[in-house]
Amino acid sequence: MYDLDSLAKRLKNVSNFRNLSDSDCQAIVAAGQVRRFPAGSTIFAENEPSAGMFVLSAGRVHLCKLGPQGRESIIAIIEPVIMFNEVSALDGGPNLATAIAVEDCITWNLSYDNFQALMQRYPQVFLGLLRVLAGRYRALLSQYEDIVFRSVMARTAKLLLDLSDHGRQPIDRRKHSNREMAARVATVHEALSRSLKIFKESGSIDSTRTVLSVRCPETLAKLAEISPALFRG
Repeated sequence: MYDLDSLAKRLKNVSNFRNLSDSDCQAIVAAGQVRRFPAGSTIFAENEPSAGMFVLSAGRVHLCKLGPQGRESIIAIIEPVIMFNEVSALDGGPNLATAIAVEDCITWNLSYDNFQALMQRYPQVFLGLLRVLAGRYRALLSQYEDIVFRSVMARTAKLLLDLSDHGRQPIDRRKHSNREMAARVATVHEALSRSLKIFKESGSIDSTRTVLSVRCPETLAKLAEISPALFRG
């Protein structure tokens, strides 16, 4: 299933590699290795030596920061086909976050040394990482803004709007548990549960054990301190 040809084709789904020839994609794929991680396992840990760059081929990954008391904050959710840990592959420094396999995962991993060699050979491809890094930097600034300037309730409302496409689709609670959502808004489980209870009592959301539906996106937008005009259409 994951021979050289099939992996090269999947790599071409990553925007940076779409304009490469098949032979160039195969050469790049051959420089890395396929790695499998069962659900719940750690792919790499924060502050450990560079694990190199990864491309997620199947599964789902949380990139996390762990606090002094072990509290987990999710800074990004990786789904196929997206690369991650590229900063460590660029500068050779320690991993900036901990990567946890939320589902059984198949990855393609390029070590720091091989990444550097390929960057010399295909500079036009790897310069495209600058756009990826710029996007991630903007997202991190947005998260920082949320944590500093928005309350837990506002952050929770904003997350529900994001996950539900502003009320257009239900949220699968088996995929987005209270624990995960709390980690995404940088709070504890109890604080998130209180916010959800308030939203439900006000009629802004409906929820069961398996599904959460946003009923009044305009109300949540007001609580999240964002303009409802941003998601009309």
